[in-house]
Amino acid sequence: MARNKVNYAFIEDASKRKVSYNKRLKGLLKKSDELKTLCNVEVTTVIYGPYRNEPYTFPDNYVVPHTFIMFKELPTLQRSKNIVTREEFTMQRIKKLEEQLQKVRKENRIKEITNEMYEVFKRKNVSANMNPSDLNDLRCVIKKNLQKVHELMIKEDDGEGSTSNAPQPIVEPMVPSRNNSEEPRILLLYCIHKCFLQWFDNCFLQCLNTWLLEDHMD
Repeated sequence: MARNKVNYAFIEDASKRKVSYNKRLKGLLKKSDELKTLCNVEVTTVIYGPYRNEPYTFPDNYVVPHTFIMFKELPTLQRSKNIVTREEFTMQRIKKLEEQLQKVRKENRIKEITNEMYEVFKRKNVSANMNPSDLNDLRCVIKKNLQKVHELMIKEDDGEGSTSNAPQPIVEPMVPSRNNSEEPRILLLYCIHKCFLQWFDNCFLQCLNTWLLEDHMD
């Protein structure tokens, strides 16, 4: 059963906040004990909470001061190496989320342009609604697919090709192969992509000239 996604925000309800506090407190102390036992390292955990006067500590109280003294005796640079403020932690989290968002946007963009490439293959013309940036992205996707086919041809020549992990063709061959070998199909696919890329470049230049002419007339 999948766990519910946790919303990392302050819990307004006092009773729910207390339940969450006690649950995570036990988990943190358990993890501290596991880290100490499994990895043979000195671990000290001190937690100040609103539900008791004294802090929770791990391990026993007499060990905690010794660990803190060892920590304070470290050089300043080494002591502050992995310490971050709440603001710094928040900024790091925001940066990480932004990077994840950029990655998702890039993947979606590639899928969008790849779908457009399928459509261009079908109708054999470029949509008039595509701007120069879209056309340039489309050309890059076509070139990448062409490169994949070319790499597959090289593997076939070296005897390393395998139909199980070969990339799927973007379009079906226009003529059937005369035998069961993959080489004629791959060669034909490469020629189709190569010719299509040349045709697309001509369309790109024509569209670009049209846009420049329209801008000049405006």
